[in-house]
Amino acid sequence: MTITPEFIFDFGSPNAYLLHKVIPEIEARTDVNFQYVPCLLGGIFKSTGNQPPWQAFQNVPQKLEYERKEML
Repeated sequence: MTITPEFIFDFGSPNAYLLHKVIPEIEARTDVNFQYVPCLLGGIFKSTGNQPPWQAFQNVPQKLEYERKEML
């Protein structure tokens, strides 16, 4: 059975960028090929009644600053 995992990503997502950087290593190690599927996270948030993290956590002191440091 052949497995084709999907990498569903938003071009504006920093987390998607970081995952994209390790996908070639995963593909080489597992002998699978990912199918890249673009999406609009904003549309998904809107249709599911959710909010992006920057909006959901805007009132949590230092949350966004911590995320910036973590990303670096």
